[in-house]
Amino acid sequence: MEVTRTLSGTLKEFNWVSPHTNLKVTYLNEQGVPQEILVTTGSPAVLSRQGFKAEDFVLGSRVTLSWHPNRSGTSGGELAELKLQDGRVLKGHGAFPAFPGGGGFGPPPGGPPPGERAPNVSEKPPATSTPP
Repeated sequence: MEVTRTLSGTLKEFNWVSPHTNLKVTYLNEQGVPQEILVTTGSPAVLSRQGFKAEDFVLGSRVTLSWHPNRSGTSGGELAELKLQDGRVLKGHGAFPAFPGGGGFGPPPGGPPPGERAPNVSEKPPATSTPP
């Protein structure tokens, strides 16, 4: 994702669906003509990990959108960043750690941070109570 474009506009649509949420922003192009762009974002789980809920995306609000355009040249692309009217920022799914202390989608370089171990998804969580 070498190219990133940015614009300000109005959030017209936000679809909180799996496997990827998506949003549509209306903006004025260089000639002052209204345009729309559809951008794909991460899954609802990815957005939740960043602290967002579906209700946070208020239709009609002003937003600043940065995205990686489709390689084919067609309108749209993949989210890089969405700044909401309240100042909060949603990052594209490749821009935040999947593991504590890590970067991107994998364990942190050089292993987990000191005092932590890599997560093992096959382990059962510890029991929180004793069965009767």
